[in-house]
Amino acid sequence: GIDGLKRDMQEIGLGNLLESFDVDAPARGIWGRPDDFEGLVVSSPKHGIPILISRQRHSDSVLRRVSRGTDLWFQAREGRGSRVLLRTSMRRNLSKSPRECMEVAAAYAAFFSDSGSQRRRSHRGRGGDESSGVDVMWTDSRHVAKRGGRVGQLKDAKKLGIIQADPWTVAQ
Repeated sequence: GIDGLKRDMQEIGLGNLLESFDVDAPARGIWGRPDDFEGLVVSSPKHGIPILISRQRHSDSVLRRVSRGTDLWFQAREGRGSRVLLRTSMRRNLSKSPRECMEVAAAYAAFFSDSGSQRRRSHRGRGGDESSGVDVMWTDSRHVAKRGGRVGQLKDAKKLGIIQADPWTVAQ
């Protein structure tokens, strides 16, 4: 739950972010954030592309509504996890998503997934292997469920590719 996530963030050195983050009052006016989106918004390091990270099973319809042609969706292949939208369409000078930005978005999808959480816990417990990754599927908006109970979900058959993502890169 949320307590476990807070504990994980503190243990990997992100506790200072918790002090300034108010879940009940999401920041408005952040470039790339839709008005009705309540998830996390970060920018890709090199190109400053907005990356929207929804809570598990929340905001899927919002992400679906705001995604455009060059935007890409990311979701861990196994287990449950957050949907992540790389909003490349907001950078009109880019005709496609740069690979390094895709890797960052995939790392967030891995970090906020059941698989990434398990790997972080096992890493702490054993001194483990930081190279163990999470399979993250990615696709464009045309391949994301549009209606029904699966709105916003990526289906394995509709993926455009898989990125082996390391959830530890988010902490770094």
